Order: sequence, then structure tokens, then C-alpha cells
Amino acid sequence: MKKLCKLLSVLLCVVMACACFIGCNTDATDAKAEELSYVSMRINPEIELVVDEEGIVVAVNAINEDGETVICQLELVGMTVEEAGEAFTAMATELGFIDLNAEQATVYILTEGENDEFVKEIEEKITEKINGFFDKKGIFGRVSPEQLEEFQALATEWGVSLKDARMISRILELYPEMTIEEILELNFEERIKLVKEDCVKNGLPHHLREEYSQAVEEIKQEYSKLFELAKEIKELSIQLKNQDLSEQELALIQQEYDAKIAEFETLKQEYELAIEQLKGEKRQKVEQVKDEIEQIAKNRRDQFAGKLKEHEDKFKQQKEEIEEQIRNWREKFN
Repeated sequence: MKKLCKLLSVLLCVVMACACFIGCNTDATDAKAEELSYVSMRINPEIELVVDEEGIVVAVNAINEDGETVICQLELVGMTVEEAGEAFTAMATELGFIDLNAEQATVYILTEGENDEFVKEIEEKITEKINGFFDKKGIFGRVSPEQLEEFQALATEWGVSLKDARMISRILELYPEMTIEEILELNFEERIKLVKEDCVKNGLPHHLREEYSQAVEEIKQEYSKLFELAKEIKELSIQLKNQDLSEQELALIQQEYDAKIAEFETLKQEYELAIEQLKGEKRQKVEQVKDEIEQIAKNRRDQFAGKLKEHEDKFKQQKEEIEEQIRNWREKFN
């Protein structure tokens, strides 16, 4: 059984080997066990942060292409989580992702962790810092909890909370080679470490990630026999524990079990090689994609510089009036 568990664990995590991709700006390492928390921030650009027990950002990743455009201009790792929230909001504003003339700009945040008190503290610090940024810039903006209604069906199907359904969905995006059954068996600590691991070692840009996911699905279909064998081996291992079976019956099951293990090992090696080759193909595109993202950010900054300057000039002229309007407006949500 130990041999089986080892083999299955290798299969479940075949592409978690080190692959130095960009897309998250971090050099953080797991020097010691950490109590990690998870934070996502969404305007339209959307990013995710992994935060240590001191409230320091240890890993960052973009969830969508606009998020990539924003964080390619930032170095968030090493900041406090509230500083990272303000920097993200400020850069999103500079790049035109916040409509300065809109009646309402909203930054949606989601925080998760095993320490409820610390999670609440993170939420309060981020909210205060981002609202403070909006106030300083004369922007009708606020922080709001992330809306999770779209995950209701999955939460019901998987028997988990809305927050868990959202994180599990995210891990499926990050690790298309894993199955939902494997992820459901993980606890929060194991799931967030997967998010951190991806940020630190992989961090594929969003559209490369989509290409990667599609290619992984094709490989999984090609090696569907491997996943069938994993299920069959698990079933046989259960039968081997059946004390009601005779020695002869158990011997036959053991023989079948050993044969499937041998076949499994051979296919697993081929599958791992196919995944590694796919990784290599994506690595070759990373620098090109990084340059493209940075050019998009430059173009957006140039495009919205005039509007930002116009807004700042107006705020200087009507500062007290606008500040009062913002205070009155935000009170409606308290």
C-alpha cells in the first residue's frame, strides 16, 4: 500500500516539478512552515496574493490578462498585504482600469485563512488602505466583499463552502493535470500551498495558461488509460483488505494488482515526459509574452495619462467639496 500511495501521489502532482515561469513576481521559498492566507482582489484586473503570518505578501499571480498588465509594473512580494492592495489599485487607476468619472469604483476582495481573526484583520487593513487611496485621489471608490454567487452550483455539487468552491476552481485552473477528486481531498493548508507553489515556480501568463490547459487535456485524453488504471488499482487495493476472501482469491487479486501497477508505472513515465515537453514549449514563449504585456501596459499608461491629469486638476480645485461628496456617498454602504 505504501508503494501504491507513493505512485498515486506522483501521478497527482506530475507537473508540480520546478519550472521557472514568469507571471508572478516572487523569489519566496519555503524555508520554514508558514501559516498562509489567501487574498484575491478584483476591479476588472484580478490578482491573487499569498500572505504569511506577518501579513507580508510571499507570492503573487494574475488571474486574468488585465491583472497581468497591472502586476507587470509592480513588485508586490515583500510588501504588507494592505500596501499591495493600495499599489494594485493605484496602478489599475493609472492604467485606466478605473473610470474616474464613474459614480462608483469597486475593488472586490476575498480573504481566506485558518485564523478567522487574522483574516478579518487583513480585510480591515486592505479596506482602510484602498479607501484611503480613493479619498486622496478624489475617486468615488470603495472596497466590497467578493461576490461568489456564480460558485453556488459548484459548492452544492462538491459539498463545500462558496469560498472553498472558488479556491478549488482556481486550483483546477492552475493545475489542469489534477482531478476534482484529488483537490477535494486536500485541506486548506494543502490547497493554498499549491497556489503559492504555482506562483513561485510556474506563474504562466493567462493566455499561455489557457493554451497549457488545453494541451494538458489533450495529453490526458491520450493517456486516459493511466487514469483508468489509477482507479482500478484503488479498487483492487480495497479488495485486498477484504478478510472474507480466501487466500486463493486474494492471490489472484494480488496478481492482477501487481500487473496493473507495472503497466501504470510505464504509462506514468511516458505521461510525465509528455508534460515536461509541453512545459518546455511554453517556456520558450514566456519572454515574448512578457514583452507584449509590458507594451500593453505602456500603451494604456500613455492613453489614460491625459484623463488622469484632468481628474487630478479638477480635484485640486474642488477638493473640499469632492471629499465631502465621497464621505456622504460611502456612508450609504456602511
